[in-house]
Amino acid sequence: MLPADERVGKADPRRRSRVAPVEAIPIHHLRKRRPLRLDADVPPKTPAARESARTWVQAAGPPLVLVLVLQGAFAVTAVRHQGAVEGWRVALTVLLFVCDGIGRRLVNDFEDHRRGVDRPDRVRPDSSMALGLDMNRVRWAGMGGFAAAWVCLLVLALTSEPLLLLVIPPMYAAYFAYAGGRRPLGHRGFGELLDFVVTGTAVTLVIGRLNGDAFDAALWCAALACGFLFMTLMLHNNARDLAKDREAGKVTLPHLIPSAAVKALYVTGLAGCYGFLALTALSLGAWGPLLPLVTLPWAALLAVRVCRGPLGTRMIDWSGLYLLMLAVFATFTAGGWLPAW
Repeated sequence: MLPADERVGKADPRRRSRVAPVEAIPIHHLRKRRPLRLDADVPPKTPAARESARTWVQAAGPPLVLVLVLQGAFAVTAVRHQGAVEGWRVALTVLLFVCDGIGRRLVNDFEDHRRGVDRPDRVRPDSSMALGLDMNRVRWAGMGGFAAAWVCLLVLALTSEPLLLLVIPPMYAAYFAYAGGRRPLGHRGFGELLDFVVTGTAVTLVIGRLNGDAFDAALWCAALACGFLFMTLMLHNNARDLAKDREAGKVTLPHLIPSAAVKALYVTGLAGCYGFLALTALSLGAWGPLLPLVTLPWAALLAVRVCRGPLGTRMIDWSGLYLLMLAVFATFTAGGWLPAW
């Protein structure tokens, strides 16, 4: 019997084998052969392959959607004394805030990706980029959320106060000016001002009027309380992200004013919120709107910890203030259904 190396390529010519001898196989065919691939050798999935309904829900920002829905309940409660609240309006208001919240989160993720604020090595775990979503699809999904919210606003405005259609577009223009454009206002130190004027105060006023009859003193006081709270949350986030924003070329208010002024503004925001909640209760002649005052010790603790500690990544996490905001909105809504004094 011949050795193995002599048998290769020397098959009996009388036997018609379908297997070609090794020397008869062109070298370029050998190069195209792929080795056996084990599971450990499988490359990671592409972003498109990782997309799923659960991933999209996570990227849509459930925490933001929740706080906006509670803001809507807060605004509706502030006008409940004006007359009977219509159920279909409340339901449409909830849908409006769900769609709007999704739009805000996804569009903001896209803009942070486009401008280099978010990168693979410095991005929050629940962002669209970290979750592996296609950022172009994220952009269009965010715009779809805004479009659905605009339809809800159109229906509410046409059936209550059509003149509000003159106010709503500038509000959205202010938001896009904050996050988009060549020089976003949010990258020039105006984030806190926009959150106070638009996100908190103006949105609460408009939603209150869409579900009520007038812009009365109670609605104005409640809206200003909401504005102070949103402004403080924005300030907290910007104060924590000082180094990250500076590296990305983003200029926020904590970059422009001293640390002591940031802390003083933080305390002012919390104090302004509770002060205007008290004025809301006074204008309504009811004690129910005072129910959020049970969270005052919590707010005081947050203020003390911020004032005593440094700014930056060593600052307390924003989740404490976020949960406080949820508690304020929820207790105000619950208190609004209690009888007057």
